[in-house]
Amino acid sequence: MDVVLVHGLFDNGSNFKHLVRSLQEHGHQCWVPTLKPADGRTGVHDMSIQLKTFIDKHIKADVQIAIIGFSMGCIVSRQYMQVLGGARRTKAFFSISGPHKGTLTAYLHIGQGAKDMRPGSELLQNLKQTEECLRHVHLFAYWTSYDINIIPASSSHWHLASNCLDAKVILHRFMPKDRRVCIDIVHRISTLYIVL
Repeated sequence: MDVVLVHGLFDNGSNFKHLVRSLQEHGHQCWVPTLKPADGRTGVHDMSIQLKTFIDKHIKADVQIAIIGFSMGCIVSRQYMQVLGGARRTKAFFSISGPHKGTLTAYLHIGQGAKDMRPGSELLQNLKQTEECLRHVHLFAYWTSYDINIIPASSSHWHLASNCLDAKVILHRFMPKDRRVCIDIVHRISTLYIVL
């Protein structure tokens, strides 16, 4: 299966190295686009357009994909799926520490991306109102109750996801590298691939 991994704020996808290696060992094709600027100043929608452009360029239109988002990358992925039509070709979405209800730490940063991730933002409200288009996508969420980047941490506990695993990882940035998270994601993607 083609798997697209979407990085978070101030990142370039390097956080996914362990997960990518594990997925590739199980025969999956991994794509890790670098969305710019990394500080998200142009906003979630702009980054989701970059994501769509990357996917359309590198993966054939009739190929179903799995998307893994980390932190802000979860919101970028949802914008792609829910607003830009990406849900039609997405088989599964894995959310790792995504601020689905916003995060208070977004008030500490400037730029449109930070504004988009503030609780009650127009973008987050629109995502809440358009969740119905995800009804055919397998949704999974991973979070840590110790998160100090996503405040409150429960914002990453996504009610739509059928599996919400609290990995209890000490630091936010370690979530994509957590052994239990990686094993669970690889297992679920491999299972979905078999039934395609």
